[in-house]
Amino acid sequence: MKKIFEFTVPRLIKVKESDSVENEKGETVITEKEVEKSVDQKIILKKPTRSLYDEAELYYGVILSEGIKAGLLTRALLAKRFNNDGGTMADEEKDEYAEMYMRLFELQNNLERVGLVADAEQTDEQKSQLKNDIGELTILKDQIRNFEMNQASLFEQTAENRARNKTVLWWCVHLAHEEIDGKFTGIFPGETFAEKMTVYDSLEESEDDYYDLLLRKILYYVSFWYVGRASTQEEFQELLAELGEEESKEESKEESKEESKEESKEESKEEPEEEPKEEPEEESKEKEKDDGQPEAEIGVG
Repeated sequence: MKKIFEFTVPRLIKVKESDSVENEKGETVITEKEVEKSVDQKIILKKPTRSLYDEAELYYGVILSEGIKAGLLTRALLAKRFNNDGGTMADEEKDEYAEMYMRLFELQNNLERVGLVADAEQTDEQKSQLKNDIGELTILKDQIRNFEMNQASLFEQTAENRARNKTVLWWCVHLAHEEIDGKFTGIFPGETFAEKMTVYDSLEESEDDYYDLLLRKILYYVSFWYVGRASTQEEFQELLAELGEEESKEESKEESKEESKEESKEESKEEPEEEPKEEPEEESKEKEKDDGQPEAEIGVG
């Protein structure tokens, strides 16, 4: 099966383990117990066919028309309305935005000037001012970020955005496949989109952490592919490297901990040896998606 991207999701499965011991009579006794083991479940995003592209384009158009009929404005009409009303910001908001940026540049210049002075040569007044400027700069950046997000949110409730979000979900249930016994099968079985979405909804409501992580990853990667930022394994890896994203290994660490529990119990009975100091692990960076999905201005096709 041709693929766009392949990744893994850690999953806990139950397996039977057998253990043989010799009793006092010299007889071999075999016991079985069920244990949980973490494995890396392989997931792929299937490369879509031309017919699948056509279906997605039709679906986008239908959802776009539904949104417009329901009263949602298109992005172009919404922008025109804002322009006719004097833009998305009132005069007071424009002045406030300009003042925040002027103060931002001022604080950055102050920090650069103080940064030229060695720490040992800085006066107490300079150190105090530096601390205050850093604190104010942090708060100011948050205010500017929130201000810009509020402006961008004005265009969220458009017919295109609604159609885009639904189309990304459409692609998710059609492209996602998992490997079972060496073969890839659809994660969301069904003949129609409605049937596939029924499966999606049931997995979303599941309390299993595996499905929560699985759905988030699928939505995250399909969103990147949909807006054209990555379409091959290499492009995805480069993109994730740029974003500082790496496949989470926390679940694998938990697996190692679980598997070593019994060994640790046995070792604790013996005289402990001096253990080498562990090097601190680097914290992996995270991105949202979820919270936010990458924005797209156009449909599929």
